[in-house]
Amino acid sequence: MNDKMVEIARFQYPDEARVLVALLKSEGIDCYIRNELSTQVMGGYVDMGGVRVELLESEASHALEVMAANGYEIPDENEEPEQIKTVAGWARHIPFLRRLPLEKQILFLFILIAVCAGLFIFVGSQLSSH
Repeated sequence: MNDKMVEIARFQYPDEARVLVALLKSEGIDCYIRNELSTQVMGGYVDMGGVRVELLESEASHALEVMAANGYEIPDENEEPEQIKTVAGWARHIPFLRRLPLEKQILFLFILIAVCAGLFIFVGSQLSSH
């Protein structure tokens, strides 16, 4: 069987994702958490898109039923989180970023901001030393 992995939920904090994973596993649904470590490490500096709960596509409908029965809000199929809309909006203005996946867009924007901040500090220190 060629079943692919799909995202079933996204959370800002890893603990929220762990609660859902525990619930799904108690119902016999095998799932895992993606981006847990990167969100913990980089969470205070850049929005990594949140912690994602992923599972096999064949188990998605059962997982959604379990989530709905336990009070989880199920987003519309075409609805994107607000953070993704914001980053995608910024990337829309940079032509070559439009074709990249969200994670690479975020990484590029982070590097661009870091380089600009470094240049600002360098030029400022050069001007103040004269």
